[in-house]
Amino acid sequence: MARALIVLMASLLFGCAAVSDDLRRAEDAFNNNYYQDALTWLVDLEDDAPTMDDESMARYYYLRGRTEYLLGHRSNALHYLAVAREVAGDQGAGLRPEWRQQMDRTLEELTPRTGTHRPPDAVTSGGEAPAATTAGGDESPPASH
Repeated sequence: MARALIVLMASLLFGCAAVSDDLRRAEDAFNNNYYQDALTWLVDLEDDAPTMDDESMARYYYLRGRTEYLLGHRSNALHYLAVAREVAGDQGAGLRPEWRQQMDRTLEELTPRTGTHRPPDAVTSGGEAPAATTAGGDESPPASH
């Protein structure tokens, strides 16, 4: 029985370390403007997010929201950034001050202003149209030129 408990504890510790390492890798990719790579790491972490401590969870949801936003997935960005704001709370737990400011600005831009749940469309400074939306409501990234 004791041996099984030791094995279980070791696997839990290894699992926590692996999640922490994967979150760090996602953040590194994000910070280096490798948004598609960051999204890959973040999607892989999605099932682990509810088990993270509040600070890690706020970081996860912020990084996921900003990554989705930068890839043109506005509805996903709105969802994940809203969750990040709730998890971080009034004190911004887990978020750097500049992240908190960026999150607030992005949420202001994405918050629906009409009777819909979808974020308003926006034209980028380059005059590009917003990301396309599929029939199921999922957004696809803008086409590259």
